[in-house]
Amino acid sequence: MREYKFKRGYKATAERLEEMLKKHFGEFRKDGEKYIVSFGAMEEMVAWIENKKLYVETRTNKNVPDDVALETIKRYNKFLEELTGYTAKERRKQMMKEVEEG
Repeated sequence: MREYKFKRGYKATAERLEEMLKKHFGEFRKDGEKYIVSFGAMEEMVAWIENKKLYVETRTNKNVPDDVALETIKRYNKFLEELTGYTAKERRKQMMKEVEEG
């Protein structure tokens, strides 16, 4: 499971999460407070917002063509950037900092 912070000015709401899921992945289904998506190499992605943070669990299919894997990664990163306000590079930097602080 991954945890993502929201940049100042980016709202951590279910409405925004739904909007971004629809924009980047098309259809999704809802199970309680969790949103479930299947797209490309992602067999399943479960996303939810809790305590003003985004939580994401993914299960991937490693037996997909390279072009499908690349498109999935690009869409996933764009989804996270538009929702949280942080680029992939900024998210990586935050993750490294958290690991160092341990």
